[in-house]
Amino acid sequence: MKKIITLMIATITLLAMVLDVFFLFFYTPHKTTAATASTATPAHTVATTTAYKDGTYLGTDASYQYGAIQVQITVANGKITQVKTVKYPTDSHHTAAINAQALPVYEKAAVSAQSAHFSNISGATETWHGFQASLKNALSQAG
Repeated sequence: MKKIITLMIATITLLAMVLDVFFLFFYTPHKTTAATASTATPAHTVATTTAYKDGTYLGTDASYQYGAIQVQITVANGKITQVKTVKYPTDSHHTAAINAQALPVYEKAAVSAQSAHFSNISGATETWHGFQASLKNALSQAG
């Protein structure tokens, strides 16, 4: 009886590991076309009318659970024209996979919102906290 229970637990564990690898590396919940990929932003993006000083500003390293994130913004004509994540953790496959998906969306959302006020992506909340902290620092330099 013990051998059957041990075999069942091992089988379930193996199945869970295989599914985790599949969802982490191969599964994409929705397909986007090139036209819609450039407009993907999290819900609740709010545009503001704050005019920033033109220039390039580097936010501080913002530590979060998995490392540190640093954001750089470019302002032209009083508007945020580019947000670039210049530093982020890549030391684990899981963290690298999350950052590869979430950071480009957060960068576009920040430009669209013209602020640090936009929603996070489910599953990338810790990344969002680090990104937002560094972004707020860069915006305070520009403001």
